[in-house]
Amino acid sequence: MGVDYLFLVRHGQTRANVKGIEAGPMDYPLTKKGEKDASFIAKTLSKTKINAVYSSPVFRAVETAKILGRPHDLKVKTLEELTEAKIKPQFVGKKGRHHILTDPEDYSETNGELLERVWRAVEIVRKRAEGNVIMVSHGDVITAMLERVVGRSATEKYYVLHPDPASLSVVEVKTRPFLVLYNYHRRQFARS
Repeated sequence: MGVDYLFLVRHGQTRANVKGIEAGPMDYPLTKKGEKDASFIAKTLSKTKINAVYSSPVFRAVETAKILGRPHDLKVKTLEELTEAKIKPQFVGKKGRHHILTDPEDYSETNGELLERVWRAVEIVRKRAEGNVIMVSHGDVITAMLERVVGRSATEKYYVLHPDPASLSVVEVKTRPFLVLYNYHRRQFARS
C-alpha cells in the first residue's frame, strides 16, 4: 500500500520564537498560543484518517505531535532525522535567528547534509507506515523536505518556502512527491 500523504507540521510557537532566540535542541515548551495553534491543526485533521505520527525528538516538536495525535489515539514515534538543523553550539540559546541557507557558516551541517538527512526520514516513514502520516519538525527541516518536492535548487541562498510555527503543509507521495497545501495555519482564519 505505502504512504499516501505526508502532513508536515512545524512545531507550535515557543518563548524562543517570540523572543527571537535560536532554540536549537533546547527544550522550550509551547506557549498558550502555540498550544492553541497546534490544537487548530489537530481539529483540522481530526476527520482525516491518520495512521501514524512521527516527530523530531526535540521537546517542542514532541509536544506539538502529541496534540496532533490525540484525536486519532496515536502515540508519537520520534525520528532523530527530523531533529532541528544542527546549529553550532555558540549560537544555541542566544538571540538572533539563523537559517541554514542564509547563514550556512553558523551550522555544523551543510544544507546538502540536511537534505540527505531529511529525505532519509521520509524514506523511513514510507517503509514503516501506510496511508496518511503526520510528521512534526522544524522550519529549516520542513523547508528542506519541500525543496526536494518543489525542485528548488539547494545552491540558492534564499528561502522560497519557510513555514510558520504550527502550520500545516501537505505532500502527496503516492507516486512522485507533489505539494498539495503549504503553510495553512490558524492565523489565516481566526484571531489569536
